[in-house]
Amino acid sequence: MNRRDLAQGTLLMCAVVLIWGAFLPVSKVVLPVVDPYWLTLLRYGVAAVCFLVALACLEGRRAFALEGRAATAWAYGSAGFAGFSLFVYEGLRLTRPEHGAMILALGPVNIVLWQWLRTRHRPHAATLACIGVALLGEALVVSRGEVARLYSGGSALGNGLIYVASWCWIGFTLGAQKFPGWSPVRYTALTAALGWLTILLAAAVATAGGRSQPPAVEDLRAHLWGLLFIVFVVSFGAVLLWNMAVAKLGPLNASLFANFAPVVTILITVWQGHALLPVETAGAVLVVGALIANNLVNRRLARQAEQVVAATTSALR
Repeated sequence: MNRRDLAQGTLLMCAVVLIWGAFLPVSKVVLPVVDPYWLTLLRYGVAAVCFLVALACLEGRRAFALEGRAATAWAYGSAGFAGFSLFVYEGLRLTRPEHGAMILALGPVNIVLWQWLRTRHRPHAATLACIGVALLGEALVVSRGEVARLYSGGSALGNGLIYVASWCWIGFTLGAQKFPGWSPVRYTALTAALGWLTILLAAAVATAGGRSQPPAVEDLRAHLWGLLFIVFVVSFGAVLLWNMAVAKLGPLNASLFANFAPVVTILITVWQGHALLPVETAGAVLVVGALIANNLVNRRLARQAEQVVAATTSALR
């Protein structure tokens, strides 16, 4: 990695962190007038079209072929776009943005736990220590020092729904491994388009059952800038910036930057007037610190693995 790539990647990730950090606070403002179903429908309807246009420009019409994997692509798209967004928004109705951001930030921890369960291979001791600290910090943030809040009240349900959403996104992320011949743009575009069909069905059922209703034109106009931010900047722009940053910095370095997104969320909510308790602040510091430490541990382990491979290759020669 040269200095130019480092500088460009750093700027790209700063933009991504700011966008992701503002996502939940802006959504919290929009949700009272545009419910989760219609907001998700608008959000990914526009984003899917943008991704398909990008796919056509970058890879041509041949990239639209599903190669007999339409059902699998639909399942992962439904999890990553319908499941993630609907559960996040339903949860956000009941909890605070900064709490939701901290829960979503635990995605890397959840992936490690899932791989441990699936492969029966215990993670490195340092990784387990980071996971323990992150979970402790998350419990402090969510409970605000009151253990009963972890299992009672609306906020507990809201936090639980956002946790389910994080697993939906993990499923979508790991699902890319099922499509080894597809580029990230192709996987995102085709799964988003198919997943939007599930969103359309969910919105239709919710609207028919009285759970949801179309937003009024006046409400859309009143929250136009927030909607534009969610639809274009978060759902489309941030994904492209993320892919560009990963190409410049590598996934480990990019993930290290991404851990600061909850900090941006917390700062925004404080600016909006929400007072943070000392126990919430302490918990947030523990979570972010543990995630950063875990990234640094992974980078060290990756370097050690590369050195072992290099030494083995040299010996064989």
